[in-house]
Amino acid sequence: MHGSLFEGDYVVINKLAYGARLPFTPLSLKINGTKNYTDLIQLPYCRIFGFSAIKKNDIIAFNYSLTDEEPIDMREEYIKRCVALPGDTIRIINGKVSVNSIIDEPENIYNHYSVATTNKIDSSFLQNLDVMVDSHLKKNPDDDGGEFFMNSKQAGELFKAGNIKSVTLNIYPIDFYHPAIFPNYSVYPWNIDHFGPLWIPRKNDSVLCNKQNLLLYQRIIERNEKAVLSFRKDSVFINGKYNRYYTFKQNYYFVMGDNRHNSIDSRHWGFIPESHIIGKASFIIYSPKNKIFFKSLF
Repeated sequence: MHGSLFEGDYVVINKLAYGARLPFTPLSLKINGTKNYTDLIQLPYCRIFGFSAIKKNDIIAFNYSLTDEEPIDMREEYIKRCVALPGDTIRIINGKVSVNSIIDEPENIYNHYSVATTNKIDSSFLQNLDVMVDSHLKKNPDDDGGEFFMNSKQAGELFKAGNIKSVTLNIYPIDFYHPAIFPNYSVYPWNIDHFGPLWIPRKNDSVLCNKQNLLLYQRIIERNEKAVLSFRKDSVFINGKYNRYYTFKQNYYFVMGDNRHNSIDSRHWGFIPESHIIGKASFIIYSPKNKIFFKSLF
């Protein structure tokens, strides 16, 4: 989330905004950051009515969805930006997120840039500009430049520096398939900069149970909706009954980090179920990096 949130920030999560989620695991206790619990009693998902629905570009906290070994409310907490809502169709083209064919992104989105220079960049200038050096490629910018994470405004400011020859936005080509990208099948040869189109499941909406769709939705149908799928030739059976369509029982969301080339998010593990949503990130009460007190996140 670099660009909106920074390491060491203290963030207030409003658990009432979308409705308070009742505990799945009532017999639990957190001591010194360690979760101690017993799963002898597990309650079904229930959320008390809230005063707001999740909106596009809300920053939300949620439990990681791919950890089956622990109850939902005991899983690791993540914080990301919600970029697509139930019923939306998301597509990423040249790194730009399009939802229902509309591009509307915050200005502080970070991307990956290559910078060519005539001599070494002043480290204090980089610090004041608040760009991130890509330590995976070059630990420190050398006389030829370096690799950076920054937003478009910072890229423009950096280009104005006297010793900069070029600032180039790095985008994966459309024909580059990354197997770590959801749904992890070459039938959908996507990468982090070219992704989709992908429909986000909405409660009570149905999807045709064919091979193409099940590559996208079988995981959440079995894992989150607890349906048992079986196959006989080209026929799909849900809980032992033949069905051409599957109707979803809950809403799903698509989340991404603001540091787009340095984030593990829904592009890698798919949809976030409504049952995993903890609450809305509302305020930064203190940011050691930026010396900020009580900054609103909406």
